[in-house]
Amino acid sequence: MPDHLTMDPTILKESTYFHDPTLRLKVVKRDPEIPYRLHGHEFHELAVVQSGRGITYTPETEYSLAEGSVFYVPPGAQHGYKSLDHLVLYNIIWGDSLIKKQTFDLDQLPGYSSLFRSSSVTVMHLSPSHFTELLPIIQLLEKESDDLSYGSGSRIVAYAYLLELLVALSRIFDETPSSVNRTARLLWDVFSHMDEHLDVPISTEELTTIAAMSSSTLNRAFKRATGLSPIEFHIHKRIAKACTLIQQRGLSMAQVGEACGFADPNYFSRQFRKVMGMSPKQYQRIFTSRFT
Repeated sequence: MPDHLTMDPTILKESTYFHDPTLRLKVVKRDPEIPYRLHGHEFHELAVVQSGRGITYTPETEYSLAEGSVFYVPPGAQHGYKSLDHLVLYNIIWGDSLIKKQTFDLDQLPGYSSLFRSSSVTVMHLSPSHFTELLPIIQLLEKESDDLSYGSGSRIVAYAYLLELLVALSRIFDETPSSVNRTARLLWDVFSHMDEHLDVPISTEELTTIAAMSSSTLNRAFKRATGLSPIEFHIHKRIAKACTLIQQRGLSMAQVGEACGFADPNYFSRQFRKVMGMSPKQYQRIFTSRFT
């Protein structure tokens, strides 16, 4: 048996991570994640991979990770990280007593029971379109859970975002055919190429070369895995990058657009609204009205 599985595991304590007793909830972005020995937690951990690749392992098995990989680690379960290649992920962690029984029909979701009532590590793979939909929720959860100002309402809003995320993941887990996950994994090289070229438009021709597929086969595979064409999905990825840049502040909307390959500010604004349901300025106000 490998050494990393025979060592006594580290136990990560709630007191190390939660300094506010009224909100045992935190989002930690690992950019990048580093190799980590087998360990357990007193708290719940939900990890969502943003980019890169790697492996999370348990005493029993190993799971390959890439963009859109999601895994849940319940209190008492053990896992670690190895063979990492620029792995970037969000760790959403919450105390064992945070989610009460009075959560209406949450426990009645079949996907919730499968994902979050297990005593061992559970893994799922989001389609790129689902990942793009959930990333803003995770980012808003991160912002609200970090706001410690008294009377701001951030604690209840953060809790609401956590519940929204858990419900969304439960529904996706219950409804997504396993064939969709298999197709998404076949396209990982294409997704990686897109991640490396978020500052420029890309062509279908270069993607067909990477995927070793015809244009029609690639389009069918993308539609099956993401619900979008390859070019539409790349635009979604560039808009996700724009959201991150807007949160960091200091750039004009024109500069954000240019950094994401949109030379025409009007075209950038139209595409942003199409993906996010709001203008870039409206999205910016979400992160400046409460955190300035």
